[in-house]
Amino acid sequence: MKNFVKVDFMEKLKQLEISKSALDEDIIEILAEAQDGVPLSIDVSTRMKAGILDKIKQEKSCESEGFFTQREKQGEWINAMPGAQYKILHDDKSDLEGVISYLIKLEAGTEIEGHHHPFDEECLMLEGDLTLGDLTLNKGDFHFAAAGLNHGQVSTKNGCIAFIRGALPI
Repeated sequence: MKNFVKVDFMEKLKQLEISKSALDEDIIEILAEAQDGVPLSIDVSTRMKAGILDKIKQEKSCESEGFFTQREKQGEWINAMPGAQYKILHDDKSDLEGVISYLIKLEAGTEIEGHHHPFDEECLMLEGDLTLGDLTLNKGDFHFAAAGLNHGQVSTKNGCIAFIRGALPI
């Protein structure tokens, strides 16, 4: 004879804290009251609980589908020109505009001619200094350039690393 467990919908949701993240308490109560109890074998109940807990664990650790982490030592620095490298962090292939997330690394004394922005560009300075025309950025500074604008000459005295979200300027 099989062992059966009667599932209490509301109680299981509370135990797994699903109600707090997905639905308001009153909606869950309405749904729970409309449900008839379903007898489940201990095996099915155990597998169901394990699957839900595994999903929660994956989401808490940012390991499930849709998450991507690239560690500092991962990825490839690509030589764009003497004194300038970039490393692509994320290239959303579904973004038909060609907007990507990447790092730039410029060696001290590097100078690059100004460039046009076909798309909006965001820049966050991580290390060093970067001069765009007459504007100098330092560690922690953020700069936004709207699509259609041009930067003046780009240069760095001491070298820099910056996070960019936009199109590659090369």
